[in-house]
Amino acid sequence: MTKLYDVTLRDGNHALGHQLEQSFIRKYCQIASNSDVYAVEVGHGNGLGASSFLIGRSRLTDDEMLRIARKNLKDKLLAVHAIPGFATIERDLKPAIDLGVDVFRVATHATEASLAETHINFLSSRGLIVHGVLMMSHMNSVEGLLAEAKLMKNFGASAIILMDSAGAFRPTDVQRRIHLLAHELEVEVGFHAHNNFGLAVANATTAEASGASILDGAAMGLGAGSGNAQLEALGAVLGEDNSSEGSLNVLFEMSDLTLTELQPFLPRTTTNSLRSGLAGAFSGFAPHVQRLSDELGISVDTLWSEIGRRKIVAGQESILREIAIDLMNL
Repeated sequence: MTKLYDVTLRDGNHALGHQLEQSFIRKYCQIASNSDVYAVEVGHGNGLGASSFLIGRSRLTDDEMLRIARKNLKDKLLAVHAIPGFATIERDLKPAIDLGVDVFRVATHATEASLAETHINFLSSRGLIVHGVLMMSHMNSVEGLLAEAKLMKNFGASAIILMDSAGAFRPTDVQRRIHLLAHELEVEVGFHAHNNFGLAVANATTAEASGASILDGAAMGLGAGSGNAQLEALGAVLGEDNSSEGSLNVLFEMSDLTLTELQPFLPRTTTNSLRSGLAGAFSGFAPHVQRLSDELGISVDTLWSEIGRRKIVAGQESILREIAIDLMNL
């Protein structure tokens, strides 16, 4: 059975500028406890230790979010996202373990898996569930992704997750990558879709048909930029083999809560998300790109194209203004 991995309370936090409130986390986790989702991921949009002036300050600390989630998730697995450089072992991973986190996703750029070695080794040596995550996976070749995935597996990861962080993939792109990893690795393979081209659910189901056993999704697609694959849509599309009617109704309840309480923040597929997907750029940059365009009079097309050409990734928001100024001086 395919595992549905819920990123609403982590990737979805991007859509709110990392301002999720205690009450929503509590209510969402109480409902999710009765669902068939494999795990619920919680935290700042960029993961443990990422709250900062540059990336965006979170309304709640990691400690506050994890305590609320752990208290209300009952027996459901609690998960976190950790990017080496933002998250450290002493300050972030050890406290998360003490707070009862079950699943740790250690994420790097798709060409930099070696940066995850220390974190994955530390977590796997303690018997925790560890997923290796390759972000911006369109920025590496099919064969290159396999090589990076093997590194993470050798470090101790029990699953490898490909993130289409820019929403740049079509179903054929997903099929080639997931099929190779699923047949060459002796660990589970998962896929995290973004919806820049309106293809998130199609890409996720293609991943499942190609051998992925873990699919990421968010209630109402809540997530950075154009959002993620809709969790409740995945539950419906995957059908009876994956969830009962009762379980699907719980996903709908999670969706209804998100729609009711967070409607102004729900993502859409817009010309901005299409431009970012075509440029292969992280769609979470959209608000920054629009502000810079309005302020400096540079077209959003030109900005997206240059961001994509320079291969800027999430966490490098400060470089966007430099790029805009450089374009003004051409």
